[in-house]
Amino acid sequence: MDDIRYRRKPRRRIRPSTRQPRVSTVQFPYQKRASLLTRGELAFYRVLRQVIRNRYGIAIKPRLADVLKCPDELWDAPEGRKLSQKHVDFVLYDLWTARVIAAVELDDRSHQEPARRRRDAFVEGAFRAAGVALFRVQAAAWYDVGALWASLASCIHHLA
Repeated sequence: MDDIRYRRKPRRRIRPSTRQPRVSTVQFPYQKRASLLTRGELAFYRVLRQVIRNRYGIAIKPRLADVLKCPDELWDAPEGRKLSQKHVDFVLYDLWTARVIAAVELDDRSHQEPARRRRDAFVEGAFRAAGVALFRVQAAAWYDVGALWASLASCIHHLA
């Protein structure tokens, strides 16, 4: 019996699989967007970063439901669905607490259309009811950083 030696089985190394599961493109016909922002939104975002500096964080295109709360019993009602189906261009938030400071909407020519005006009225009413500043900026080829900060600061402090 002393001759019997017990061998431990060698551990089998588990290698991560490099194979990707096959997914039909008919099932998922999606493609990556070139950018999260349109050219106009990107141009404004760059200016907004200059205006904000490191005072606040900037969230890009969050859903209204990520910014505003809705009572649980209304999520399946039109009030809740509207929140989850719409977004704003930017939200400024406190870097330390992630508290919402203000929402920023860049208004281009599309905001003149009747359907867009109804959507904008809903968004304005929702933010007003929640006590969150909504700062609207008319899309332009050029923005005055100082004037933009003065207007934004006034809008934020008005509701603070």
